Amino acid sequence: MSPELPNRHAHDPRVTLYPTIGFPLAGGQVWRVIIQGRISQDAPASFGKRLMLKGLIRALDLSREEASSELFGERIDGFLTSPIAGQRIQVELAGQHYVLRRKSKRSGLFSCKLDLPAKQLRGFKSFGQILKLDEDSSASRRSTADHQTQATESLTANPISAGCPVLLAEESGISVVSDIDDTIKLTEVTSRRRMLQRTFAIPFEPIEGMADVYQHWANQGALFHYVSSSPWQIYSPIDRFLRSENFPVGSMHLKWFRLRDEIFKRWQILRRKSKSGVIRGLMKRLPNRSFVLVGDSGEKDPEIYAKIASKFPKQVIRICIRQIEANPLDGPRLDAIYRRHGMIVPIQVFSNAVQLGDVISG
Repeated sequence: MSPELPNRHAHDPRVTLYPTIGFPLAGGQVWRVIIQGRISQDAPASFGKRLMLKGLIRALDLSREEASSELFGERIDGFLTSPIAGQRIQVELAGQHYVLRRKSKRSGLFSCKLDLPAKQLRGFKSFGQILKLDEDSSASRRSTADHQTQATESLTANPISAGCPVLLAEESGISVVSDIDDTIKLTEVTSRRRMLQRTFAIPFEPIEGMADVYQHWANQGALFHYVSSSPWQIYSPIDRFLRSENFPVGSMHLKWFRLRDEIFKRWQILRRKSKSGVIRGLMKRLPNRSFVLVGDSGEKDPEIYAKIASKFPKQVIRICIRQIEANPLDGPRLDAIYRRHGMIVPIQVFSNAVQLGDVISG
């Protein structure tokens, strides 16, 4: 069956900015903001992408109607856009314009660090949404929303807009690192077929009660960092899911998947590559903050989190693991973790979100 691709107009650029963080340096006199995103364009799908799409449709056993649906189109959109390499992005941050030093990569991804004097951020919240990145540098299109700034890149005569939140992480406080798949969103990662179906062909389904608990923690002052092995290419659907289900705003840390013939056959193998580096990076950037790590037993979250706790014993104050029946965190597995890494932090295993209580257990 030949998939019906959505209409794409060549050279129609777009910028996606990913929610990120800012943190203090030099005793709080300077704040460093990490800018991250991707620049791409709509273009007719290449032969390789068409083959990839046909393989995915076969793997999911989709009907022609399902393959042509709006939902499926939204989920595969990030895989079909063509990257724009070698572009410099201009950002407006707290009323000042900056041109990012690093150009976009072959993948279209770009990232850069910006150091700002603390006085420039006066009037912004210490945590919460403060940054808006926008691909239009004209003053007439600046956002006037509170706690937002902009980033811009003029690629065409008719620039387009994009935005994302940046959260300022105070030097001390509580940061919650949360997995996404099977922790707050049902994905069934222990089954490759079901995981692909839930990723590309089925409406996202929240884990009951997790949004309420996270909002409760946010009200207690926690800052959120969503760290997942899900691909950046489905960031937009994930972002819409988080907003529609009322999860707190948080920085986003996903994984870039390169397009290859075997990508969907090797999906689970690619997912298993450790996300510990991202979490370690957060802890090194935020050395005086306390961390709560939330994940599930379906893959390697218990082992990853326990190892991180052994390396950062003064920062990790709590580990919470949602129990997955297909791969439970049972006694032998838990004993093996404690033998290898020690009981630096007791691991709380939960089946229902209400068991989590306050962000810091009394």
